[in-house]
Amino acid sequence: MKRHSHLILLVIIALAVFANSLSGEFVYDDGRQIVRNPLIQDNALIGKALSSDVWAFKGDGTYTASNYWRPTFTTFHILNFRLFGLEPFGWHFLNLLFHAGICALIFLLLRRWDLSAGLAFAVALVFAVHPTRVESVAWISGSPDLLFGAAFLGSLWFADKWASEKSGSLNLLIALVLYALALGAKEVAMLCFPVYFLIFSYRQNSMNETKAKSKDEQTKIERKTSVFNPTLAFAVLAAAYFFIRWAVLGRISQSAEDAAGLYSAVLSVPSVFVFYLKQIIFPITIGTNYPLRAVETIDLFNFILPLIISILAIVLFYLLARRSFVQKVGFALFFLPLLPTLNISAFVPEQIVHDRYLYLPLLGFLLMLFPYIEEILRKKMPEKVEIGLIILGVLASLPLAVQTFIHNQHWKNELALWEHNVKIDPSSSYSYMLYGTALTQTGKYAEAVDAFNKSFDSRPTALGLMGRARANIFLNNYEEAVWDLKTVVEMPNEDLNAYTLYQTYEALSLALSQNGKNDKAEEILRDARKRLPIYYAALTEKLAIVLYQQNRKAEAVKELEDARPQARRELLPESKKIFMRLGMLYAEEEQKEKARDAAQEYLNLTKDAKDTVTMQNRAAASKILTNLR
Repeated sequence: MKRHSHLILLVIIALAVFANSLSGEFVYDDGRQIVRNPLIQDNALIGKALSSDVWAFKGDGTYTASNYWRPTFTTFHILNFRLFGLEPFGWHFLNLLFHAGICALIFLLLRRWDLSAGLAFAVALVFAVHPTRVESVAWISGSPDLLFGAAFLGSLWFADKWASEKSGSLNLLIALVLYALALGAKEVAMLCFPVYFLIFSYRQNSMNETKAKSKDEQTKIERKTSVFNPTLAFAVLAAAYFFIRWAVLGRISQSAEDAAGLYSAVLSVPSVFVFYLKQIIFPITIGTNYPLRAVETIDLFNFILPLIISILAIVLFYLLARRSFVQKVGFALFFLPLLPTLNISAFVPEQIVHDRYLYLPLLGFLLMLFPYIEEILRKKMPEKVEIGLIILGVLASLPLAVQTFIHNQHWKNELALWEHNVKIDPSSSYSYMLYGTALTQTGKYAEAVDAFNKSFDSRPTALGLMGRARANIFLNNYEEAVWDLKTVVEMPNEDLNAYTLYQTYEALSLALSQNGKNDKAEEILRDARKRLPIYYAALTEKLAIVLYQQNRKAEAVKELEDARPQARRELLPESKKIFMRLGMLYAEEEQKEKARDAAQEYLNLTKDAKDTVTMQNRAAASKILTNLR
C-alpha cells in the first residue's frame, strides 16, 4: 500500500467515525464561551479578547476569571464566529478536519522517523478512532487539544526537517512559530520542549554515525552545543509564554473551588495515573466526569494497589523507551502533557479527571507499545510484519471505533450529555446539577427539581440551589425559590463565583417580582449593585423593570441614564439592554430623538451578536426606530 493510500484511508476513517458528531448543538461551556461571548463576537473587543483570560467575558474585563490565557484558541473562536456565526455544524466540521489532519500528520511524522508504513498506519489508526478523542472532537470547546496537537506535531515535523538537513533557518523558524501557536492553544505545551532535545540529539547522532569524526573532547563539546542551542530556543519560547501569561492573568494560578489539599493531592496521584492507563487500554466507560474522588485516607484499593500498578507501569515504559528514539519520544509525549493533570489540587472535586487530557498522551503510549510489537512480529513472522501490524491495528480499532461512534451521540445536545453522565457518575452533585439545568431548558421543570434534589445528596452547591430555584419559578413555587436563592445570597463572597452570585440576584428579583413583591425585588437589586459593582449596569436593567412595574417610570429612566457609561464597559449582553429599555421608555414619553438615539446605540453595541435573546432584543430596538419614523 502506497503512502497516499494510507493517508486517504486514515482521513476517511477519522471522518467517518466522528461524522455523527456534526449534527451536535452547542453544549456545556459552548453556551458561554461562544454563544454569549461578546469578546469573540464584537470586532471592537478583539484586542481585549486576545489579552484576557478565556473566561473574561463573565465579568467586566477588570478581573481574571480563570487560569487560561489561550490566544490561539481565542483566535480560532474569533475566526470561526466570522465564518459560521452560531451555526454549530461549521464549528464541528472544523474540529473534525483538525482531528483527521492530525491523524495524517502522525502517519507522515512516523514515516519521516523511518517507521514502516504498517507500523505508522496502525498507530495513527488506533489514535484516530480511540474513544478518548470524543471529548476533544465532538465537543466544540474541546478544540484546544486539537489546536495544540496540530501545532505541536507540526512543529516537531519542521524541527526534525531542520535537524536532519541543517540547511537554512526557515524550517527552524517555522518550528518555533508553530510551537508558539501550541503554547497559545494549551498551557501544557510549556512542558513539552524536551521533545525537541530528543529530536536534535537523534539527528545529530545519526549524522555522526555516517561521518568518520574524531572522538576528542573538542568534538564532544561541539556536538553538545549543536544539540543544546536549538533546544534552548524552544525553552526560551516556553519561558516567555509563562511570563506573558503571568502578566496577563496577574498570577501564576488560582485555586479551584473546594479543591483537594496537598496531602490528599499527593495520595491521589497513583489512582489518577491508573485511571488514565485504564482509559487508554480499556476505555469501556466514557463520560464527561467520572466517579473518581480525591484520596483522603490510605487503603489497599485507593492507594497501595494503584501505587504498585503505577510503579510497574513506569518501569515498563522506561524499559520500552530505552529501545529506540521513537519510543523515547513516545515516553516524553505520554508523560509531559499528563504531568499537570496528576495535580488534582488544580481541579474541583468532582472533575479531577477528563478524557481530553489524553489526546496527545495516547499517541505517546502507542509509540512505546507498537514498535515493541513490531519487534516481536519480526521474530515470529518476518515476512508478514507489515500485514500483521495492519491487521492488529484494524482489530484493535474496530471495538474502539464502535464505542466512539456511540459516545459521539451523547454530545448531541445538553440533555443527552448529562442524562448519560448521571449514569456514569451517579454520585456527582455537578452532573445532576447540569442535568437539572438541561431539563429546565427543555421545559421539564418538575423533573429538573428532582435532578437538583439528587445533586444535593452529595453536597449542596450555589449553582444547584440557583438551578432548583429557577425551575421552581417556572412551577410558580416562589417561596421555595426565594428560600434557595436567599441561601446563596447569604454565602460569603469568598465561597462564591461572582457570576453565579449575579445570576442568583437576577433570579431572586424575578421570583420576588412575579410573586407581587416588587418592593423586596427593588431592595435586593440595590443591594446587589453594591455587592457586585462589576455588574452594575446589568443589574440596573433589572431594577428598571421592577420600577416600571410599580409605575415609577421617571425613576426607571433616571437609573438607566446613570448606568449608561458602565453599560458600555460591561461585557454581559444584558448590560447593553440598558439602551433598549431607555429607547422604550423615551418612546412612551414621546421623546422621539432620545428614543432613536438609545435604540440606535443598542443596535450599534450589539451589531456583531448572534445569540437568540440578543437578536430578539435587536428586533425590538429596530421596531422602536420604525415606529418613530
